[in-house]
Amino acid sequence: MLVGIGDYTHAGLAAMPAAATGAAHTARLLREPAIWGLPREHVTVLASDSTQEQILTAARDAALATEDTLVVYFAGHGLRDRAERLHLALADADPDYPQIGTLPYRLLRDLIRQAGHRAKHRVTILDCCYSGIAGGMSPGAPTRDDLATALDEDPEGRAGAHGGEAHGWDESGYGDCVLTSAPPHSRSFVRPGAAFPEFTGELIATLEAGISGAGPEISLEHIWLRVRGRMRGRDSPEPQLFAQNDVTRHIHFRNRSPHEHGEQEAAPDPEPGPSAAHVAARDAAEHAARTVPDRFTKSDLLARIASATVAVDPGKARQLVDEVVQAAHILTDPSQRARLLTGAATCLAALDPPRARSLDEEGEKAVLGTADPDARAAGLTDLAYAVVDADRDRATWLLEKAEEALHGLPDTRHKAARFWRLSVVVGEVEPAWRQRLRDHSAHLYRVVHERERFEEDARRSPEGTRRAREVRAATGPEWGWRVVELSATAKDMALDRHYHQALELLEEAEQALPGIALDEKAEALSALTGALPFITAAAATVPDRVVDLAGRLRSVVWGCADQALGDRLIGVARTQAGAAYELAERDPRRAVGLLRVAQAVKPQLDVPQQRRLDRSIARDIAHVGKCLAPVDAEQAAELAHETISIARTPEGDLSLELTSALSVLALAGAHLAVASPGRADELFAEAEAVAHHLPEQRRVFALGDVARALTAAGEAVAAEDPARVDGYVPGLERLLRSIPEEERSFPRTAMAHALVVAGKALIGSDPDRARGYAREAERLVCRIPAEDELRDHGLFSMGSLQSALVRHSPGWADRARRTAESITDEQLKSVALRDVVMALAPADTEYAEHLAQRVTDAGDRAGALAAIAEARR
Repeated sequence: MLVGIGDYTHAGLAAMPAAATGAAHTARLLREPAIWGLPREHVTVLASDSTQEQILTAARDAALATEDTLVVYFAGHGLRDRAERLHLALADADPDYPQIGTLPYRLLRDLIRQAGHRAKHRVTILDCCYSGIAGGMSPGAPTRDDLATALDEDPEGRAGAHGGEAHGWDESGYGDCVLTSAPPHSRSFVRPGAAFPEFTGELIATLEAGISGAGPEISLEHIWLRVRGRMRGRDSPEPQLFAQNDVTRHIHFRNRSPHEHGEQEAAPDPEPGPSAAHVAARDAAEHAARTVPDRFTKSDLLARIASATVAVDPGKARQLVDEVVQAAHILTDPSQRARLLTGAATCLAALDPPRARSLDEEGEKAVLGTADPDARAAGLTDLAYAVVDADRDRATWLLEKAEEALHGLPDTRHKAARFWRLSVVVGEVEPAWRQRLRDHSAHLYRVVHERERFEEDARRSPEGTRRAREVRAATGPEWGWRVVELSATAKDMALDRHYHQALELLEEAEQALPGIALDEKAEALSALTGALPFITAAAATVPDRVVDLAGRLRSVVWGCADQALGDRLIGVARTQAGAAYELAERDPRRAVGLLRVAQAVKPQLDVPQQRRLDRSIARDIAHVGKCLAPVDAEQAAELAHETISIARTPEGDLSLELTSALSVLALAGAHLAVASPGRADELFAEAEAVAHHLPEQRRVFALGDVARALTAAGEAVAAEDPARVDGYVPGLERLLRSIPEEERSFPRTAMAHALVVAGKALIGSDPDRARGYAREAERLVCRIPAEDELRDHGLFSMGSLQSALVRHSPGWADRARRTAESITDEQLKSVALRDVVMALAPADTEYAEHLAQRVTDAGDRAGALAAIAEARR
């Protein structure tokens, strides 16, 4: 059954007439007596507009009718969803939503296995982008006994209850195979003007021309090796083969290439085996790995080398795996043991599935059985990281178990750090989950900080206790002088950071107010409201007590209206605004409410008093705006504008508050960059313009904050809207000219990182622009002074983009090498060079091997050489 989809309705999917032509031409060759000679009725070619139901029905009918070899062929566009599952695009497919208008490969695979249970050989050929995913989605084929049990048949093919002849079955030849045009993360191509897709065209050319000197028959393995070799020679995506029981050696076609007269038997199938180049790279990798002193690191590298060689030298792979398993059993750390067992299982997945499953289960059991929740969570996280590429569902389950374990950690600070570490790995699976974990980590850190702050603020002062005792002994509860002295003592305690003790004294003083004579109450109230702002720091740990005290005193103040009323109201309002400052980080919206309560007294004040209140709470308004920006950037900008308006009044020097307000304005712009880019640009421009009117030192601080906000905006939009980063770079350069050279390194490094993120997002769709971003990032980083440690970090980040570009354009290897070698930190340099080698290996193993010799760390060099060995299989 063959189908090629040539026409697509969605504008995002180009028409592919070569796919339909290739399917039809392949069908003709399969019917050709000189190639396979199938009867016409045994070859079904579906129309280009076939639906999912029509394709599945045709595949089912073909499978049910097959006893020897079933072939199912698809050519067209291939799509992948977020879970890395393959979808075969039909005529009405939507590339943005792979679930619509497609045939999920999983459905086709399952139907072929179910309906084709009598077929000795089942061959699936996929010529589409990302088709290599099918290899990872194709589980091991059931044995003949498994199928017989499921279908209530006799596995030996003996006569049934009604008699009949036995049907022999060649266990060694039974199996499935999947041939794909590209690896899991690569596209497939139709060369300009070509009649067929590239992979299909090579299949057709090999069937039509045959293979010289191979005898009268050629196996499917012969054909695939020829196709792979020809496509390798053109630097095309490398075709993939996933087969069981050497099934490709048991499927033969007639060889149309001339062969010697009288030759009757097919040439022997090529014996698989490692090439000399593969062995050389593998042995070099093994030698480097064995020089690593740490047992776990060395064994982990050996597991990677085993995976690189298993396809061509299973004996060597088994030997390395046995050594890795032995090392795992010696290690006492359950996380490391599980990592090694999982690596060994991955290598054995196709070679020895039962043992692979056993090792996987053993590793998982080792971690889950750990009593210490910290070690269990760490082990599960490491295990998930190791399997996330091969089995995302299992990785998700492991991470969920790790999160459960973390909740059992007793130390809150350590728990916060562990949740943050877990979020890094979870980001590979689900970004929303990552954010939830990071929010929880931040909450735990706040809890720790508040607890430590509470212990600090609750310290008792013996001197304060003595003074308060003397005041109580020398005064009666109805005396106004008691309130005055308690307030003075509280103020001194607050200045010595005994905030809770000071708050207790003011609460005691407030409770004495009702019994004081009217002629003494005014003085007592002034003393109490004058001391009140000094204890606002207590709102960080006991906010309700501070806010309630200020609220009660405000009511009392209104009942004592004299010439000092304004001063007393200002004291209460300053306390409420100060409490807002302390609450802003934990509860920014409540902090805004407190600010508005504090400002509500302004109508009762004269103009000079209003200005005095504004100036005294300007710092609080700016700080609340800073903490509010991530939650409500627009309201944060409003608070910044309030502060700017206050700071521009002629009385006093409020340049510090104005600087803070401009920082809030820019920060609000950074948080609006994704949702409202135009508004963000307005806020950036306003903050920059106002900053230029500040005194020099404040101007530098403000412009530095604007520059950092601009780079934060660039990082925020880089992955989703890379083109927006283009507009931020000139703005950053303009700002940097107004900042001293020693202040420019961080903004340059941060913007370079934003360019790296944008470049990586564009590599697949627009490699030319990705290369442009790499060059721009390089320009920024190279302007950082050589002695600044941020330069190394910038070079390392930039190198990651260059290495990614090497995979698509091997010509970038020299540029990436130069970047890596310019890093002064030896550890970072070694990792960067290793990444260049691993990116280059599939395209140019010789030059990659040359670069690998420059990798100084033995472990990194072993990893690089293992990648070269894998490329030379």
